[in-house]
Amino acid sequence: MDRIVQLRARRPAPLVLMTVAAMSWGLGIVMTKLTLDQLAPLDVLGVELMIGAAVVWTAVFARGGIGDLRGWRGFAILGLLEPGLAFALGDFGLDQTGAADGALLLASETLFAVVLARAVLGERASPRVALAVAVGFAGSVVVGLGAAGGDHSTVAGDVLVLGGSAAAAAYSVLARRVARAGQPDPVTVTAVQLAVATVVSLPLVAIGAAGGHSQIADADAAHLLAAVATGLLTTAVPFLLFNIAIRDVEVAGGALILNLVPVIGAGLAVVLLGEALGLLQVAGGAAVIAAAFGAEAAAEPAEPALVAAACS
Repeated sequence: MDRIVQLRARRPAPLVLMTVAAMSWGLGIVMTKLTLDQLAPLDVLGVELMIGAAVVWTAVFARGGIGDLRGWRGFAILGLLEPGLAFALGDFGLDQTGAADGALLLASETLFAVVLARAVLGERASPRVALAVAVGFAGSVVVGLGAAGGDHSTVAGDVLVLGGSAAAAAYSVLARRVARAGQPDPVTVTAVQLAVATVVSLPLVAIGAAGGHSQIADADAAHLLAAVATGLLTTAVPFLLFNIAIRDVEVAGGALILNLVPVIGAGLAVVLLGEALGLLQVAGGAAVIAAAFGAEAAAEPAEPALVAAACS
């Protein structure tokens, strides 16, 4: 038991891992918007998946090979949900809607995740967590409503982003269930997840290119580099961190921490895209941050058996 406690003390806290993953996804949203200035949505999807899969599989071979593949079907379904479906819908949606609507609708992932966690995993949210969900979602709504980018938005784009948000929520719930089922190696989970998403998506990317829906050949070096950075920030880095942290975090708490994504995205948009940040966005961002970290503090600790298995 002392060894378990010592090993756990050496591991990065789930809160830290989740927060870094949220930062990576937040920056990835900004980079996706930048990349879509010259690349088509299918181009961005293909680059995201190929770069992410290449990095993670390089890490797999560098450490000596793939881990235990028992439960690989669950890993594959994770990849189909996110980055597969969630990224495809999100990329097409962000190409057709404004940054404000995108931030607002992406925040709905929290609500989807908490509802699905209750239905699928039987997780009950405490009154404090339920309140934090409401505050966090309201803060994200304020961030979206206060955005001043002035981008044109469409109903179709909003629906696509909302669909991507629902797919991402389903992923977060299934990731928790997969982690509970056998404490699989997170690197193996991430590798299989990205491989499946890539194999399924690349034929669609190729068909789109053959049909004249690719713009990658006309993109300049800066946007191609941004596409590569998008792949790292939206796939390899955050998914690996998320798959490690989700073992020790309830879905409700994890979803609330990921409410930081639209806040981080809005803040970085000011620096990288020159968008204005209004008082409403600042107030909403503060509410989201307070709710996310407050929910983590209020969340029930993981079961001892699960902690022991995760540290073994």
